Amino acid sequence: MFKKILVALKFSPGGLHALHAAADLARTSGAELVVFNALDYHLKALCETDPRCTAAVEEAHARFTAEAEQFLAGLDRVSFICRPADPSVEFCRLARDTGADLAVFGCHQRPGLAKSRIDYTGMTILETAPCAVMLVPYVDGEPL
Repeated sequence: MFKKILVALKFSPGGLHALHAAADLARTSGAELVVFNALDYHLKALCETDPRCTAAVEEAHARFTAEAEQFLAGLDRVSFICRPADPSVEFCRLARDTGADLAVFGCHQRPGLAKSRIDYTGMTILETAPCAVMLVPYVDGEPL
């Protein structure tokens, strides 16, 4: 079905919920999973070796290990990419450059409403992603 799935990971309940859904889909279809976390855009102005950049990358990797790896059991082809970037632009560029055939990201859904809330980043991804996009709604308080 899918060969490569790219998932946007914000370390939020909605982002982790989207990662969980993408990991389940990767497991079912035997796909490679690429996880992307956009670091603070302001770090783009700094050199990659600047201590603030290296600290942000190290923190993101530590959070990935602590918060996200629990969803990845049984997957042997997983990569984690984090860099300072505009989230939507970099996510779509990664989808193109990695050859992803599915892009996954989360959104919040208000309890009791059928509509999900998509922010500017999400709308940009929906409009410009070079592949199919799966939106994973999350209701606050829903178990992961």
